[in-house]
Amino acid sequence: MPTRITQYSIPRTTGEHDVAVVTAAAFVAACAGYELASGNTYRALALCVLPFVAVLLAHPEAPLTLLGASIPLLHSFALGGYLATVSDLLLVLVVAGILLQSLTTGSAMAARALRPMAMPLLVYSAVLLALLPVHYGVSEIAQTGQRFELYLFPLLIGAFAALNNRHIPTLQAYAISTTVLAVAWPLGLVAGQKNPVGQLIGGAILLLVGVRSLRRLFPCLVVLVPGLLLTQSRGAIIATVVGTIVILVMQGPNARMLMARVVPLFLIAAVAFVLMPTAIQDRITTLSAASSSPAAYAIEVRQQYAGDAWRIIHAHPWTGVGVGNYLAGSPNDLTQTNDPHHVLLLQAAEGGYVLAGGFLLLIFGSLVVLYRLRCVALVPAAAGILVATFAHGLVDVYWVRVTPVLSWLLVGMVCGLYAKGRDTLETA
Repeated sequence: MPTRITQYSIPRTTGEHDVAVVTAAAFVAACAGYELASGNTYRALALCVLPFVAVLLAHPEAPLTLLGASIPLLHSFALGGYLATVSDLLLVLVVAGILLQSLTTGSAMAARALRPMAMPLLVYSAVLLALLPVHYGVSEIAQTGQRFELYLFPLLIGAFAALNNRHIPTLQAYAISTTVLAVAWPLGLVAGQKNPVGQLIGGAILLLVGVRSLRRLFPCLVVLVPGLLLTQSRGAIIATVVGTIVILVMQGPNARMLMARVVPLFLIAAVAFVLMPTAIQDRITTLSAASSSPAAYAIEVRQQYAGDAWRIIHAHPWTGVGVGNYLAGSPNDLTQTNDPHHVLLLQAAEGGYVLAGGFLLLIFGSLVVLYRLRCVALVPAAAGILVATFAHGLVDVYWVRVTPVLSWLLVGMVCGLYAKGRDTLETA
């Protein structure tokens, strides 16, 4: 392992660039005033938003904390025929700002920080792009673009946040926002399907266990752990346990961490489980397929999903049916779905065995990179959440809004911190 890490300075946006942005913003504001005076309210409203967007594009580090807080917001809205969340818009906005800053300063530090991830990133991305000529269409292009948004954009933003010392505030915002979600969702105050909610809460728990800089938020576990159990998402619960084990393994022998964070975590979980209603306890502990109860039937349906996916894979083993084109099952027995609830089966059905292999390379190649960069403090949490999200994706939907964002955001932060040369040789 290298003993010396190069120190990088972070390029700043030039003053001329700021003047240009402010001038453009003033011009747009004047246009908005004209439209409002002319009675075009909607045009005026749209133009009023543009100056704020322009400022954020000029300073992409500004909305990073807001991005962290927005990831647990599952409410979606229609945008050009597709559903999007606030975090989707912020991901695109921040990446656009990073690219604009790179063009105006002549530096691409965030992109260069991802060089350790080059091989798995390039292979998986190349396979995704190679599928477009085979399954060409507007929908396929849009769905492929969303895939890039869910893993490549968070990687780039994570590296950028670390290079600008905004990684910890971003993670703090995520943990606090998810704690609010853990209270609001069981009370029915916010909408959201239980499995992504469970994964979001599980990610926050793993953050508090694996990141020492978040130790002041450790009391949030008293809310987060019962919130996770109340989702009744068995996949998220098991994935959180798996992620905790990965964090312990990546930390190495650390009795202090075990006693200070892991033992209290499991004590809170044990007490919360005992206090749960019997119906919730039964659902969480039902792990076999049957038709005798809704919990067991959900597992049986997963098996039917898998069988349907394998039929598509055998029919299209090399090129699949195209990204976003998966549809299997029958509406008569309520098994029709656009995702087999198994990320590897989905990848193989959409793009053949090559896409499935590329995705495995992306996951396990990333873990190899994290192991090599294990001198960075965030590595245990990044590895734990990456594995936990992948493990949950083996029994549920992986490529869905917000679900994989935190894991890739953390991997990007690790790369950014390693490139920057700070916070190394520090125990998380």
